[in-house]
Amino acid sequence: MQLECLANGSPVCPLIRLFDFSPAEAAQLEAVIKNLAAGFNERSAVHELPWIVPISGCELLLLRRSWDQAVVQVGPSAFECGFTAATWDNVAGLVEPFAEGGTGYQRLAGIPGEASLLLSVSGEW
Repeated sequence: MQLECLANGSPVCPLIRLFDFSPAEAAQLEAVIKNLAAGFNERSAVHELPWIVPISGCELLLLRRSWDQAVVQVGPSAFECGFTAATWDNVAGLVEPFAEGGTGYQRLAGIPGEASLLLSVSGEW
């Protein structure tokens, strides 16, 4: 699974995208998100996960928060995405079809954040 930040080039930019992945990798991402929802973890550095390939130093930190922060930029290519437990549970449900071999794409985070978070098998949207 590749992790990339697209700063411009489309009306939906800035865009953080996770793409080029197998169903098994999507299942691993789903598990990470479910752990946030359940409170087993308060944070997960996606760019440090063993099956993630960060492109151009892109960093993404997922955080369990008491409010829905969505995606904010915290450095030139570093981003945080923070949601409540209930919202992380909903996001896990959006990832689940990809873990079952689904195709296409799904926006995992958007407004009110500073960037969108996209999960896309092919990288397209």
